[in-house]
Amino acid sequence: MHVLVILLIGTVLLADQGVFFNVVPNDNWMWLAPTVAFVPPLVCLAIEMVLIRRAIQAAADGQRVLLKAASRRLRMIQWLSVVCSVVAILGMGWLELIRAQIGNVIWFDELLAIVPALILICLSWIVQWPLERLVREALIIRRLDEGMPIHPVPSRSTYLLVQIRSQLLIVLMPAVVVLLGVEMAEAVVQGTFAEETALWLGPIATGCVAIVCILLAPLGVVLAVGARPLPAGPLRDSMEAIIEDAGVRVRNVMLWPTGHSMLNGAVIGFIPRLRYVLLTDGLIETLSHGELRAVMAHEVGHLKFRHLPWTLAVLLGLIGLVAQLFDWAVPFVYDLLVNMGFTSETAASSIQSVGTVAVFVIAFVVYGWVSRRFERQADSSAACQLSHSEPDSDSRTPSESVTPQGAGLMCGALESVAVLNGLDPGRNTWRHGSIRWRQQYLLRLIGQPVRGLKIDAQIRVIKLVSALALAILVGLAVFDTALMETIFGSEG
Repeated sequence: MHVLVILLIGTVLLADQGVFFNVVPNDNWMWLAPTVAFVPPLVCLAIEMVLIRRAIQAAADGQRVLLKAASRRLRMIQWLSVVCSVVAILGMGWLELIRAQIGNVIWFDELLAIVPALILICLSWIVQWPLERLVREALIIRRLDEGMPIHPVPSRSTYLLVQIRSQLLIVLMPAVVVLLGVEMAEAVVQGTFAEETALWLGPIATGCVAIVCILLAPLGVVLAVGARPLPAGPLRDSMEAIIEDAGVRVRNVMLWPTGHSMLNGAVIGFIPRLRYVLLTDGLIETLSHGELRAVMAHEVGHLKFRHLPWTLAVLLGLIGLVAQLFDWAVPFVYDLLVNMGFTSETAASSIQSVGTVAVFVIAFVVYGWVSRRFERQADSSAACQLSHSEPDSDSRTPSESVTPQGAGLMCGALESVAVLNGLDPGRNTWRHGSIRWRQQYLLRLIGQPVRGLKIDAQIRVIKLVSALALAILVGLAVFDTALMETIFGSEG
């Protein structure tokens, strides 16, 4: 779900930068944009309502196979909702149509452009709620049989609110805060200073505001998901011991309420005073103490190796460098298109649109690969931290090599999180890979020295390449600025 929200935000940013593939014949056909954004997903949702009733009847007759099919259809409808909005925004002028009605309001028009997809995603959860309720009722019986705590089945509205907070707002909130701050800074600079001053002051102001908003964004996430400090007690003491052993600092360990419907952990924040570790209520209630320690060690591993700031560095370096390469190639491609019969305007527009989309596609693919390596390093760090010289020891004296206990705890935590969340352990995901892929790697670590792991060397190379890319971009920016001053100075 987080990927879909990121895709929507990236799409509206592309449209804001003028990337547009016009497939609408003229202004009289502008009604096609909202039609494409809404109608196909709504038709699928109407069909899904019928299929859900059949799935519930089949489940009552003991045919559980239709439940997995319904889950797959839910993902397909959500993807369709996002794809339809992408087509409407980039191909049919949906954003421009909104601006024609309300004007270019600071980030409100962009938010309205992605609202159709967000509404349709919420409708998909509402449509599938009867099936979700059936599953939860069956889990109550299972929990009773296993002697586990039980909770009342939430209402449809409560379930929807939890999904919105946990699936949408956790990504949408920080993105909106940053982008709103940047647009406000641009508007203030342009409305206050002369054009010559705004030309150089604008990037500085927006950059500073973006940094401040990124640093403050974790507070917005905590408020959005309704997280609160983990109560004092043995569990909190154990979690804080993991943090202390890793030598990292956080502001607080937070309990993430999801109605006991989600097993997940997360770490947010770039600086210690605004850094939080989030653990869902379902995770704390369901996993064993050892598995909880493994999850915490994994999240702390992200902090230990500073994955959050390096993720930002990778994205900035990657997008900036690929964009620079495209800029260098523009003159050659432009001449080629003109020689092929394209008009100057069409050639320039095509290069801009295709180049911008290509940059973001390349960034999307490469970032996914890097993110999976960061996950692997966090898994390795957890296995090393949980490895002890004595089997089944909970001491804080680490072993010099990865033990079956350390790797096994991390493998067990991954398996429990996948199974209890209803996820296929063999299914690959964009940012995390598959559970099986990660488990197989962890098992290969057994017996290896905790220092000098291959993944650590691989991540060092990734960081070095990212740092070099950023250095090259800074150098090019300084060179271009000096060149422009020389040119204008000589003309004066």
